Amino acid sequence: MYRKAKALGTGAIVALIASTIVAQLAHANDDDSWHGAGNTAQATRTLINTTQGPLWPPSTVTDKDGNFVVVGSILTQARPGVVTSVTGAALVSKDTVPPLDANGREDFSNPMAAPYKILHKLNLSPGSSDMNTVLYTPSYGPPKGNFGGGPRIPMQGDSRYNLNMVPFSPCPELFPSSSQVFTYTRKAFPLQNYPILGFQGDQVAYDVDTGAPFDPMTKSGTGCGAGGCPGENVIDFRSRAPITLGHWLQATGAMHITLTRFDEKEGAFTAARFDFKFKHLIPKTVYTLWAIRQNVLSQGRVPGPFGIPSLFVTDDSGDAEFSAELPNPFPDRATDDAGLRVIGVEVSYHPDQQNWGACGERWGVGYRALHWYDLLPDGTRDLSKLLTKSSS
Repeated sequence: MYRKAKALGTGAIVALIASTIVAQLAHANDDDSWHGAGNTAQATRTLINTTQGPLWPPSTVTDKDGNFVVVGSILTQARPGVVTSVTGAALVSKDTVPPLDANGREDFSNPMAAPYKILHKLNLSPGSSDMNTVLYTPSYGPPKGNFGGGPRIPMQGDSRYNLNMVPFSPCPELFPSSSQVFTYTRKAFPLQNYPILGFQGDQVAYDVDTGAPFDPMTKSGTGCGAGGCPGENVIDFRSRAPITLGHWLQATGAMHITLTRFDEKEGAFTAARFDFKFKHLIPKTVYTLWAIRQNVLSQGRVPGPFGIPSLFVTDDSGDAEFSAELPNPFPDRATDDAGLRVIGVEVSYHPDQQNWGACGERWGVGYRALHWYDLLPDGTRDLSKLLTKSSS
C-alpha cells in the first residue's frame, strides 16, 4: 500500500472545514471522467464544507454556550409526525429532544424520528456576526449511563438528553477502562485550547481516569525542590488564535481517483489511487483521512483508514497533499456482499495533535476527532461508477 503526505506553499491563514455523512457531492463532472485509452479510468470530485459527522450529535462543533453550529443537513418537521432533512445552516439547541422510545429514553434506531430545535438560522455571508462565532468542542461523558445512544454528548448535567447516536470507538484497548465507564466526563473546549497530552505551558493537566483538571506541580526552578512547584514550565507553544465559523468554511479540498493495477486475466483494474489536495486548513496541524465503505451505512460498521498511517500534516498555509492506493476499492455492488465498496471519504481534524492508528476516535465521533469533510453523493451515495475486481 502506497502513501505520501507533502506540505505545500507558505503563509498563515487559519481555516477549517467539517463533515457530514449526508453531505451532498460537488461534482467536478456529473459523470466519471474517462481519460486515455484502454486501461485508464479516472474521476475527480470536489469536497463539500459542513460541520457534521452523523446526524446525532447535530454537529461536531458548538458555540460557547454548547449549542450546535450546524452547516449541512437540518432535521426539520415538515408536518406532524414527518421529519425531513434539508440542506442549510442553523444554530441547534443543546436542549433538542432526540428520538425517544415509549419510556422516554433516547432511541436512535430511526435517526429521522425527531427534528432539531432551531435557535436561529445562520447567516453565512462574509462578515456576518454568525461567521465570527468562535467554535468549541461539545462537552462529553460519561460513556455509559441511564441513557440511550453512544457516550453522552452533551456532558451529563449540561442538558436533559444525550444527543449522540454513535456507539463506542472500535478501539476498546484505548478507552474506556472499567473505572471510567460511568464516571468519565470532559468539559467543552475552544478548538484552539483543546488539551494536548503532555503539553507543558498551559498550567493544567487532566486526570486520565475522570477527565478532571488538576495542578501538574511540575514547575522547576529556585525553591521548587525535587517535588516541583505549582504549575509547569512554559516550554511548549501552540497557536491560541480563536477558530471561527468563517475560518472553518474557508478551506477547500479535491480528490482525484485513478484506477490502477490492470489484471489481464481478470480484464479489470484491481486497485485505485486516491490523490487529495487541501488548501487553507489549520496550519501545521494533524489530520487523518478515512474511507467510508458501504457497510458503514448498511451494517453499522466504522470507516477505515486509507493506510497506516492515514495521516497528513498541513504546512504554514494550511495546505497539504495526501495519496494512497487501495486494493479493490470499487467492487460491483451486485457481488459486494461484505459491503466493502468505498462510497465516501472523511477527513478528521485532531485538535490534540494525536493519531490513534487505525482507530478513528478515542472518545467517539463528535468530541475529539472533529470531522472535516465527508463525501457521499446526494441520492446515489457513491463516489463514482468506477469498478474494480480482486486480483487473480
